[in-house]
Amino acid sequence: MRILLKGAIIVVALVIQLTLINSFTVLGVKPDFIMVVVVALSLLRGEKEGAITGFSFGLLQDIFSTSLLGIHALAKTVIGFICGIFKEKIFHEHILFIIPVVTFISSFLQSILISLLLSAFGIEYNLTWSLKQIALPEAIYNSLL
Repeated sequence: MRILLKGAIIVVALVIQLTLINSFTVLGVKPDFIMVVVVALSLLRGEKEGAITGFSFGLLQDIFSTSLLGIHALAKTVIGFICGIFKEKIFHEHILFIIPVVTFISSFLQSILISLLLSAFGIEYNLTWSLKQIALPEAIYNSLL
């Protein structure tokens, strides 16, 4: 049952990201709904499930986008694992406050990880510009979802 529910969540989140989210672009920035789901599931389920969820979502995001294959999979795996570590350290009564804050931080972390990965593959990527023009607006947007 848990696997079916997780599969359904993945499909629904991916469909939302690939279809509806494009309608919510503000100043050229669109939210990363998949990031919000990875953070929420990781905080609720722990590091193992967080890493698996991050990898699954990230790989599907890579497959259905024009990005370098595996770049989102690796970034979201790391983020899912890190967020999952905090499962036992947070008060679940405050989860609705914690998820937006952790999502904001995770969005920045994802931008830094992607920048480092692109650099490792020899692709030029301006981290400073990306943090100001993409990561900050996207982090704010993601935390509001």
